[in-house]
Amino acid sequence: MKRYNRTKEELKKILDEVDRNFPRHHRRINEITMDTVLTPEEAIAIAKKYHEENKEEGIVSEEIERLYFDEGYTFKRDENNRENDDIRPAWRVTVDLPPNPFLFEDYTLIVSDRDRKVMGMLGQNGQPVEL
Repeated sequence: MKRYNRTKEELKKILDEVDRNFPRHHRRINEITMDTVLTPEEAIAIAKKYHEENKEEGIVSEEIERLYFDEGYTFKRDENNRENDDIRPAWRVTVDLPPNPFLFEDYTLIVSDRDRKVMGMLGQNGQPVEL
């Protein structure tokens, strides 16, 4: 594996980009700046239906305050041409797990706003999980 050491300037540029883009991926309901296909309640209902049909662990949170909207969620990456990444708006619905001293206590279902269905999951560590 080839290693690459970034310069301080390159690292600063990357961190600045993350700071600039982070808010668009974690918008609360009152911060959404675009028209959505789903209402918050519909996104939660879709997540609950998926959760029940797949007999997943935990309980889907129905608290609107814990719901996030992501204006540019990356559903699929094209490693050969990043311009072809599949990026769409999505809702992040939290699923609470029973308390466990060794794990975080929730994971996230990703509901595509356009497709009106669960199309992804973020594990307890925040990393994408295969459905």
